[in-house]
Amino acid sequence: MKKFLLIFVSIIILLVIIDRTILKKNSGNNDSIQSAKYERMENPESLPVGLKIEERAPSFSLMTLEGKKVALEDFRGKKILLNFWATWCPPCKEEMPDMEALYEEYKEDDFVVLAVNVTITEKNREDVHKFAEEYKLSFPILMDESGKVASQYDILSYPTSYFIDSDGVVRAKIVGGIKKEVMYKEMILLP
Repeated sequence: MKKFLLIFVSIIILLVIIDRTILKKNSGNNDSIQSAKYERMENPESLPVGLKIEERAPSFSLMTLEGKKVALEDFRGKKILLNFWATWCPPCKEEMPDMEALYEEYKEDDFVVLAVNVTITEKNREDVHKFAEEYKLSFPILMDESGKVASQYDILSYPTSYFIDSDGVVRAKIVGGIKKEVMYKEMILLP
């Protein structure tokens, strides 16, 4: 019995030590996140193109829902939330109101949401129009009709979001739905 108690107390002490050292370092402080920013990259044009953090986001051009051709480079100088989504995706539906609210609040501060609809997964193009109207989306909706850009960005599930800084450098990738608070925290980190 004493041996059992000694082992139990030892495990508790070990867990407390782990909690106070390792986990505290990893969890961070919300205040420090809000006041910190990613460091601006020197010579971002010399970085490799890729999807890893601190690589330049791969170039692409797509048509908007309204039929205008746009390229990722058209938004250089802006902080970008690049979101891949589909109308049938429940987490996509949940995050769209938060995304719209964030865009409306910060679009004058060089922030843009680029919502790439992976159109080949839709029943028809009209569903995307109805979705945009229903959710009153004002940010650019890009139509990936062939799935080429989704493939280029290694999209395996919806939604998937990339946060890209004003120099075109990937700073974060989030797979799954995200709330406005998380979007905000990532957006303010972008230089």
